Amino acid sequence: MNWTIDTAYNALRYGDPEERANAIKHLGEIAYAPCVPVLAELVRESDPGTRFLAAQALAKIGDEAESAVPALLKALRADDMYLRMAITGALIAIGRPSVPGLVKALFDNNAAVRRAAAKALGKIGDHETIKPLTVALKDGDAGVRKFAQEAISRLQSA
Repeated sequence: MNWTIDTAYNALRYGDPEERANAIKHLGEIAYAPCVPVLAELVRESDPGTRFLAAQALAKIGDEAESAVPALLKALRADDMYLRMAITGALIAIGRPSVPGLVKALFDNNAAVRRAAAKALGKIGDHETIKPLTVALKDGDAGVRKFAQEAISRLQSA
């Protein structure tokens, strides 16, 4: 389909699942920031495939998707590893606006959430996160400790 912004946006909101998936991909490719609220809603409440595509689109939109950070942080708790990876990628792409929520997620009850948070914090590169990452070096989960150490090393070498 030859998408215009209007047809893609309408398909995003009202299309069947296949149309919606294609619209999400298109709007992400053109980094259409006005669709961020709808994409954030899809990250919160859709089927796993749609949530994954919406997170990828938000990553492509980058820092203009800042308003989606709360929805992404909540969705970081998803059991689906691939979805969590896409959400982590979106939080990294959004950058500094994600940092406060990721620092909080570094101490979540779920080890997978803590691992994702440590990885994201290292890639975002905010030196103010060294202190909470240092605390995470004592985490009971080896993966959290590994990602926290990698993040600290990356931050110290930058």
